[in-house]
Amino acid sequence: MEPLLIESLPTIRSLLYYGAVYGILVAVAYWVYTDARERGSRYAALWGVATLVFAILAVIPYMYLRWRDGVDAGA
Repeated sequence: MEPLLIESLPTIRSLLYYGAVYGILVAVAYWVYTDARERGSRYAALWGVATLVFAILAVIPYMYLRWRDGVDAGA
């Protein structure tokens, strides 16, 4: 009989992996939301939610539109 910790090691590793991935996704969604809000976008909340739902598929168009409208606005 194996100790309980060894049996649950793959589960713990999976939880840590998915927690890190979703943590990064939430951080990126927050950044997109705050950046859009600082730039005066009426759709800042929509961009943030779209990033949470569609991940990189929402970030790419946001970054393109951000670049097109002028990246140096806040720098």
